[in-house]
Amino acid sequence: MTKRVRTAVVGLGYFGSFHARHYALNSDADLVAVVDADGARARAAASEHGGEALSDHRDLFGKVDAVSIAAPTSLHYDIARECIEAGLDVFIEKPIAETVAQANELIAAAKARGAVLQVGHIERFSAAYQALKKEAFEPRLVEARRLVPFRPRANDVSVVADLMIHDIDLVLDLVGSEPVSVEADGLTLVNRSADHVTARVGFANGAVAVVTAGRVGTSGERTVRVVEETRALLCDLQNSSLSCVRVNGLAEDLGEGAVTSSDTDIERRDNLAAEISDFIGCCQTRRSPIVTGETARDALAIVQKIEAALATGVPASLREYSRVAS
Repeated sequence: MTKRVRTAVVGLGYFGSFHARHYALNSDADLVAVVDADGARARAAASEHGGEALSDHRDLFGKVDAVSIAAPTSLHYDIARECIEAGLDVFIEKPIAETVAQANELIAAAKARGAVLQVGHIERFSAAYQALKKEAFEPRLVEARRLVPFRPRANDVSVVADLMIHDIDLVLDLVGSEPVSVEADGLTLVNRSADHVTARVGFANGAVAVVTAGRVGTSGERTVRVVEETRALLCDLQNSSLSCVRVNGLAEDLGEGAVTSSDTDIERRDNLAAEISDFIGCCQTRRSPIVTGETARDALAIVQKIEAALATGVPASLREYSRVAS
């Protein structure tokens, strides 16, 4: 029988409480503790989901096998490094850390200790995205849009690190080529950092990605469009559907038959439950996660280049991307 994984959650804000719930519900895990600097919040989570309420992540050492870190981004590196050094497997909500250098240190520490290091790029676990991934063979243009209504959360990071990073990760996964350039424009609306950004990323194979993220929208939108030589695919992550427009030939030759289309509804599932289940499975079998530390670092490297382009107004070269992200 596979051993159940003793788990804990550090940081019980908006997303951390969901982590606690899924660990409590997972038959392969035991939620041993919940940790938050706010003692009342920790006690409330423990009362709802079970486990011991703690205020310091160091009190977990020796009690658990694995931990989710859902604390503010500025705390990711310190908490993750100490947990890895204590022999724990670690799941970090995105972004992995504040800098690529910190991400590389966490990756090295996990390798040295043989620890699982997984990062919360949750859209990889979307059934709609996985259907798109199976269909997209040679993307030439990728357009991703992620717009959400204003919420007073994640104000310690820009919309690029908060929202766009999800789609940067998907774009890197879909294109599968080295990014070589980035341009970006943005607006600061209600926070001290940019709230609405459009970035254009060029790749060595000639593909282009145009990614837009905004957190002061009138309604929600999460879509990824992939244009290939003879097809255009539209993945609606919010409504869990995949549409395909296929080019059969020239309109002057085929008339209306030049283009055919199809729409597929994808069965919805709980992406976080799938993500947590994958992490627990990695802890049990020691296999590599779908979203590794290296994967998350690469997305963070592009995010930081986009933020640099926003700050300077100058397009950033990614010709040394592979060196920067290594």
